Amino acid sequence: MEQHLYEIESEMERLIEGRFTAAPLLRHARMFMSEKRKEEIYFGYLTVLHYRMFGGTGDIVYKAAAAVELFILASDILDDIQDQDAESKAWMKVPMPLALNTASAMITLSQQALTECGGDPRTRTLLGDMMNRQLLQAANGQMLDLANDISDEEAYIEMIKQKSASLVVFACMAGVILAGRDWHPVVAEYAMEVGISAQIRNDLKDLLRWDDKSDFIHRKKTLLTLYLLEEVAEQDRWIADYFEGRISFEDIRDKRELLEEACERSGTLLYGAVMSRLHYNKFEELLDSLPESKVWKAEFIQFVS
Repeated sequence: MEQHLYEIESEMERLIEGRFTAAPLLRHARMFMSEKRKEEIYFGYLTVLHYRMFGGTGDIVYKAAAAVELFILASDILDDIQDQDAESKAWMKVPMPLALNTASAMITLSQQALTECGGDPRTRTLLGDMMNRQLLQAANGQMLDLANDISDEEAYIEMIKQKSASLVVFACMAGVILAGRDWHPVVAEYAMEVGISAQIRNDLKDLLRWDDKSDFIHRKKTLLTLYLLEEVAEQDRWIADYFEGRISFEDIRDKRELLEEACERSGTLLYGAVMSRLHYNKFEELLDSLPESKVWKAEFIQFVS
């Protein structure tokens, strides 16, 4: 896997160095890519994995994977600017117009680079159409998330399907189509399930953290905060008071341990773990039903677990 990740990163560098001719744009793109290296390249590797799974050969897949990762990086930048909850990130430390322009350029570059990977007009059309449809879904989901008006479990899962899981579908399907196949409904469905599972796991982490990424501090409505508010005990009414704006962060600044106890006592943490596992199990069932996955299943499972 390490060799695949090295090839993806190298192709990302080649793309920006070859297409970003303005020195400030190239400088900021390099800076943001350096920030991204602190995290695991997840989406691009899914592209490579599915390309190989469906019989693709050759190294063109690394350009496609780099295109996917460039879009994900641009999406991360835009999300953080919109949410204003990641002060430590490199793109939050530069003037906003520069960060926005760099992200916009990365989106355009990712679209161009991905369609260039198609060896024939039909494949290029399929790749471009698939990418645009998934990214439009992600934009709709992001707007729902920003509105922070989710009221129940069903609405939250639908939002996650559009915002986060659609990008997992995008990454997987890029590899499938580049390998010469059409849209694959089973791949789309299991990619959606593993994306939902991963988002709920992230929500579990973000619920209890006590910094600028805390869902609780930002009063963000997630599957877990909604459950917590429904199950909150009388002794924990301060949680509802804070979420509904009746008290401020200054009033709860020292209550991190009390929040952790309330999450444990109410069953919120168990509920989140169970919901994540339910979607993960569905992913595994669908993966097992796919003949092409037999050789690659162990590697896939290891990567997403």
